[in-house]
Amino acid sequence: MEKTSTEDGAIAAFETRYIQHIRRQRLFTLVGLAILGALLMWSFSVSEVFSGDRGGDPLARLATFLDKLMPDLEPRSLLSDVETEGSLANWFYGWPLWFSALWETLQIAIVSSVLGAILAVPAAILASRNLMPIASVRFVTRRILEAIRTLPDIIVALILVAAFGIGPLAGVITIVLSTIGRLGKLYAEINESADMGPLRSVRASGGNWWHALRYGLAPQVAPGYASYALLKLEGNIGAAAALGIVGAGGIGIELSRAITYTLFADYLAILLMITVLIFVTDMLSEQVRHQLIGVKSGYV
Repeated sequence: MEKTSTEDGAIAAFETRYIQHIRRQRLFTLVGLAILGALLMWSFSVSEVFSGDRGGDPLARLATFLDKLMPDLEPRSLLSDVETEGSLANWFYGWPLWFSALWETLQIAIVSSVLGAILAVPAAILASRNLMPIASVRFVTRRILEAIRTLPDIIVALILVAAFGIGPLAGVITIVLSTIGRLGKLYAEINESADMGPLRSVRASGGNWWHALRYGLAPQVAPGYASYALLKLEGNIGAAAALGIVGAGGIGIELSRAITYTLFADYLAILLMITVLIFVTDMLSEQVRHQLIGVKSGYV
């Protein structure tokens, strides 16, 4: 009887602690939601998204802007030549120049993605706890990668354009730095999740540190490395297009011209070309990523 009373008391005490724990969790959740809501309302107030001083309803302003973007197409003239107003050819009158600039944007993205992905590998090794035993080296490397990630690409591009002049070089360097900062962190996380057994086996059989990385680590991390690099390539295409607005080469220069002269139809046409390029790149890179990680590809 005494044992049963002790067990009942322990169960009751456990239930009491559990209920108190649940109440604390709910209280913390409510406080967090209240703080988040206050920050959100403050952000709306500061940004003047719903301010009447900015033209009233933001959805109405958005609709007005989208209406300006739409070209004046005529169904009967849709397939006519470039001289006919209301035709697709007339809308995309500048496609040779835009395509050339878009090709330059793709080249900037590819070159910077490849260079950034390659340079991110040694940075990731230096930042990995299981590969770099010197804590100070890991700390400094991680802080450098964090500093690179915190730098806005547009600010870096502006600085480099001032240093090197207008052209693709500033865009390449900017995106290379951005790629190193982001892939370096992701690669380090992949390294730290790798099985160290194969590396120890290579060292035990007489291999050096380089052999351990080549034959013990690389087969494990290569698919993840390539997958993240391809994913970053997709983002770098958009980044290269945006950086061109500040003079860093590519299609962004044409976007800047369309914005400056309020050529809304040109702006939409260029955006559509960029979107199609990103769609195609995404589909191709997805196929490659699925092959690398052994997932069956396909689109619904």
